[in-house]
Amino acid sequence: MPVSRCRSILAPTVIRRQLERLDRLPLRPTTARLALNAFPEDSAEPSPELLASSRFPTIAESDPGWVLALTRSGTDLEAIKLLEASSWWSATAPSGPAADALNRLWRHSVAVGQAARRLATEAGEPDIDRIARAGLLHGLGLWAVAALEPEWLAERVGEPDGPRRRAFELQTLGTEASNLGRTLAERWGCDPLVADAAWLHADLLGSMSEASVDSRSLGLIQQAFALAERTPWGLYSVEAREIGGSEPRLRLLIAEVQVRCTPALIEADATAHEERFARSNARLRRQMAELRVEKAANDRFLKAFVDADPAETADGWAERAALSWCEVAGVATARVVWTGPGLESGHEEDPRRAERPATKVLALASRGRPCAEIHLWLDPEGLSESANYASMAPAWQAWAALVADRTQLAAKLESVARGHRGWVDKEEPRVRRAKLDGLAEFAAGAGHELNNPLAVIVGRAQLLLARATEPDTVRSLRAILSQAQRTHRIIRDLMFIGRTPESRPRFCQPDEVVRASLRDIKDEADTRGIRLILKGGEPGPKVWADPDALRHLADALIRNALESTREGDTIQVAVAGGLEEVSWSVKDNGRGITSAEGEHLFDPFFCGRQAGRGLGLGLPRAARIVQQAGGEMRWHSMPGQGTIFQVHIPLLPPPKPPSPTVGAIEVEPAVGRNDPPVLKS
Repeated sequence: MPVSRCRSILAPTVIRRQLERLDRLPLRPTTARLALNAFPEDSAEPSPELLASSRFPTIAESDPGWVLALTRSGTDLEAIKLLEASSWWSATAPSGPAADALNRLWRHSVAVGQAARRLATEAGEPDIDRIARAGLLHGLGLWAVAALEPEWLAERVGEPDGPRRRAFELQTLGTEASNLGRTLAERWGCDPLVADAAWLHADLLGSMSEASVDSRSLGLIQQAFALAERTPWGLYSVEAREIGGSEPRLRLLIAEVQVRCTPALIEADATAHEERFARSNARLRRQMAELRVEKAANDRFLKAFVDADPAETADGWAERAALSWCEVAGVATARVVWTGPGLESGHEEDPRRAERPATKVLALASRGRPCAEIHLWLDPEGLSESANYASMAPAWQAWAALVADRTQLAAKLESVARGHRGWVDKEEPRVRRAKLDGLAEFAAGAGHELNNPLAVIVGRAQLLLARATEPDTVRSLRAILSQAQRTHRIIRDLMFIGRTPESRPRFCQPDEVVRASLRDIKDEADTRGIRLILKGGEPGPKVWADPDALRHLADALIRNALESTREGDTIQVAVAGGLEEVSWSVKDNGRGITSAEGEHLFDPFFCGRQAGRGLGLGLPRAARIVQQAGGEMRWHSMPGQGTIFQVHIPLLPPPKPPSPTVGAIEVEPAVGRNDPPVLKS
């Protein structure tokens, strides 16, 4: 018998208006309770262990509201937000025919879903859960209206005549329930198979199945629907049926539905009061989770701030800030890019990042002007909508502004210092020339005033030495002569450094110059217990050079090594070169030269040795000789391991002899290979 129309049904316009605002289906109280209990007290994420060990999977698979949330495309199911936002079926508390119709719709939907699961398993479908969920939601249009007006469902289910049933749907909804289900599935962003199942589940002849996105899966759902219609809970044929029937497949399906649908869809003890408390509980859990995320972000910021070096560079800060952001939940990778003036980073753009733009960009400012950007690449699988990345930006912005201001100030100071260093570098040659000019004037005056007294002292000492017979007197006179000659060398070196004499090149043998210098200094070296070693082959060729300058250079380098070498050590002198270059090296085993001493190594009067062991004019004199000849002098030293000086002086070709003419002097070739030309009249 058809159920008579209930006068409490809402007006069609009211139902359609409420359907337009509907965005989800209510949850079963049992599902909400089990899901909420699966959350630990201090977490907004369900425990996988509790979910697996409870009845929750079986309950959730039979709840249209929960399954609908799972089929939403493009979003991951956040259980805590679903529990907070979803109402319960208990809010309407239907009774009588409405409650019977709702339970009948529920059992019929579960039957289609379980039958579709079994058929998909037998057919070897890869995604069985997807087909089962679409089968469960085949009556989505009926579920949506039932959530708003249970009395409407009671009258719709109680009408046995198909044409009158469709007329009732058109009259009250403005469309058929199947079309409504398809519209809602598309509006809610469900799996396209859900929309096809809601629209074409009753098309058993398959006349419109080709319009489906997946006709094979839709065909399985249609077979499941036909099987469910043969159960006692058929929706399109409401005559009474014998529970169980004779077919094993049907009897198994009925038994499975009875197990899953016990107790009823809406439990008797579920109240609106419990629903409000449960949803408030879920909301508080979500807020606590957001606060924990924010606290973790603040802790990371404070840790990074405490560990920061006050003198950290902008690039170093950007690298540490990016690493800190990578620890945020849902962030796969991060990068901090300076954008303010004077802050541009010198790092090259990673081409892999350029191909995939950042998911989020947080702009940082200093004094109201952009200074940096935080680029975040989020992990879709680990992304949590509760993470409010923008709330973390103010603290980072304040820190970035501090680093930016310090970096810009440092850049300005560096610019000033660079300008000052440039001015000093430009002034240094002038100051050096002024010093040398002053030294030359002093040396010229001192040489004029002191050379005459020194000549008298040397002459008288030599006269007395020739007459002296007592050993003590001889030693004293020789000491006087030695110191007078040392004074003369000092004056000569000063004059040489102040005004280096013009070069007077002529044919000479550089290796013989070195040998002569070693012979003159050998007695002093033997007295100090120092061994002199000359490394070189046969006497080299005669070249066009200034032998006096070469002798000054050899004396300066060898004497510097002698003054630096300890008793029992060795001085190694190596000579090389040919017609185009003179190459010498002098190596000692002394105490070495420190970096501070190296900066003043060629400054006049600088001497790193103890007082009385040198005046500091030898190496500056050698440097002036090499510089005047257009050569190069290098040195290398390790404290405690000695020093090596290397000299390279380019040689100029000798001047060409004049061409022979009638009545002029003829030039004959030299007899020896290394001898200069012989002039013959």
